[in-house]
Amino acid sequence: MSVKIYRVSGEVILRNGANMKFTLDIPGLKPEEAIERVYSNLSGIHRVKRGNVRIKNIEVINPKDTKNSLIQVLWREKINEEI
Repeated sequence: MSVKIYRVSGEVILRNGANMKFTLDIPGLKPEEAIERVYSNLSGIHRVKRGNVRIKNIEVINPKDTKNSLIQVLWREKINEEI
């Protein structure tokens, strides 16, 4: 199995009642792993319960299309090692 980059988007209801849209690029082996990471990140940062996180879309993307700078750096390093 190889690690894929998943783009997960959805909405979260914050503690003050406001809705916030999100899009996160998460590495994982399976979509379930990426979803779990999203729940963990959002509940840790914003202190929201999992029931307040609504995931609307999850898709596999090319690593060079990610907006996450850490993933971009790691992907470039992997490409350089293969050369």
